[in-house]
Amino acid sequence: MRALMMFIMTCLVLSAGCSNEVAKTTDKGLFHIQLSSTEKLLKKGRNEVIVRVTDNKGQGVDHAQIEVAPWMPAHRHGAMWPPATIEEGNGLYRSVIALTMPGHWELKVAVSKGELSDSTTFDFRDVKD
Repeated sequence: MRALMMFIMTCLVLSAGCSNEVAKTTDKGLFHIQLSSTEKLLKKGRNEVIVRVTDNKGQGVDHAQIEVAPWMPAHRHGAMWPPATIEEGNGLYRSVIALTMPGHWELKVAVSKGELSDSTTFDFRDVKD
């Protein structure tokens, strides 16, 4: 039931055309990753982000290993606490990311499923409070 509620909430956010979503194809083209939030993507402090992973046919990728790694390039450091990512089902994963300062952040998202492994980096140039 919880996974269904998260899926519905994500669909509502995405259909609203809000500025709180970004999407990219991974570097090798194996997966499509969409990040969304009910709030602004990203801000200083606690961020709850929905990571939707689909394959080349648009099908949700379940039971994958998802790693979300924040990185602040100008300061050459990551987040103080590693993000926790939980599978919700239907290709949806929820990640909680804590950022300790505003500025330019990157989020590297890595996906591994069986023998397939790929990643991409999302760029957030102006994270604010």
